[in-house]
Amino acid sequence: MSVTIEDKIEIFSKLIFGNIEEQSSEKRQKLAETHKNELEKLKLEMEKRKKELMEIAIAKAEKEKIKLIAQAKNQQQQMQVYQKQQAIQKIMKRLQDLAAAFTDTHEYKTYLENNMESIMKAFYQSKQIIFYVMEKDIPLAEQIISDKLSKANKQIEFEIKKASTNIIGGMIAEDKKELLQLDLTIKALIEEKKDIVGAAITRRYNEVSSL
Repeated sequence: MSVTIEDKIEIFSKLIFGNIEEQSSEKRQKLAETHKNELEKLKLEMEKRKKELMEIAIAKAEKEKIKLIAQAKNQQQQMQVYQKQQAIQKIMKRLQDLAAAFTDTHEYKTYLENNMESIMKAFYQSKQIIFYVMEKDIPLAEQIISDKLSKANKQIEFEIKKASTNIIGGMIAEDKKELLQLDLTIKALIEEKKDIVGAAITRRYNEVSSL
C-alpha cells in the first residue's frame, strides 16, 4: 500500500499539532503550578498579616483596658480622698461648735485659769506679757490674770488684746521683750487633733475597702 501526499501531510500535521498540544499542556501545567504557588504565598502572607493585625488589636485593647482600670482606680482614689476630707471637715466643724458652746459654761473659767498657770510657768522670767483672747473673754481674762499674778506675788506688766482671728477660746501669751509666744487657744488644741482624726478616718476607710 502506497502512502499518498495527503497521508504524509496528515501525519506531519498530527506530529506538529501533537507537539504543540504537548507543549501547551506543559505550559498550562507550569502556569497552573505557578498560579497555585502564588496563591499559597499570598494566602500565607494574608494569614501572617491577619495574625499581626490581631496581635496589634489585642495589644491595643489590653493597653486600653489597663488605661481604663488605672483611670477608674485614680477616680476611686480621688473620690476617697474627697470623702475623707469632707468627713474630716465635718468632724472638725463639730468639734469647733462643741468648743464654742463650752466657752459659755462655768467650766470655761477653770480652763482659762489653767491656761494662766501654764503661761506663768512658761514665762516665769518675763516682765512684760501681752495676752490675746476673744473679745467677749477680755473682762474674765483680766480678772483671772490679775488674781493669779497677785497670788503669786508677780510684778508683771501685762496687756490684754483682742485676738485677730477666731481662736474660739483660751489664750495666746506673748513675751513683749523676747517675742516668745505660747498658744493655748482652743482652736490650736483642735488643730492638733486634726491629724489624729484624719488617721482614724483613713484607717476606717481602709477597713471598709478590705471587706
